[in-house]
Amino acid sequence: MKNIEKRFEELIEKLKSDEFYNNRGLANEVPFYIFDYQPEDELIVRYKVKNDVLRSLEESKLIGVEIDLFDLLLESLERDDIFDTVFKMEEKRGTDILYKKLKNSFNMEVILELIKEKAKNKNLVIITGVGKIYPIVRSHALLNNLQNLFNETKVILFFPGEYTTTDLRLFGFKDNNYYRAFKL
Repeated sequence: MKNIEKRFEELIEKLKSDEFYNNRGLANEVPFYIFDYQPEDELIVRYKVKNDVLRSLEESKLIGVEIDLFDLLLESLERDDIFDTVFKMEEKRGTDILYKKLKNSFNMEVILELIKEKAKNKNLVIITGVGKIYPIVRSHALLNNLQNLFNETKVILFFPGEYTTTDLRLFGFKDNNYYRAFKL
């Protein structure tokens, strides 16, 4: 894999291109992309997305938003006024019960609605926090469901693992098959 710094330089150039903006070369596929990276580069990726990628959009026709899935979970807990309750529940009943409750309350319908709100009037959605939210949210399930929500909006998923264009391997473990996104 190329140096992470070099990959971000190439990504920013791609984002500024007319080909990317106009979805050229996609053969009628959804404009979904995966930027996979080594998990040990997580802190660099977080910094680069916020400070380089989002800033580079100011010079382009793209209007983007970063959506961190873990922050989305916290926002959902706050909205439902159960933020403090879930931590007390974990103390009393354990992590397994907490996981089951979070998985039920932070389901795909809730996630999609929150993403839809945040992506309103945007033509680029950048999704981060995949590793922080695993296994509550699975990348392949999210991408499959986002296809129903976005067909013209570009989506870039930052993925701490490997995308082989046929499957996703989060932290080296097979997450599941996914083949509709383009690798960045």
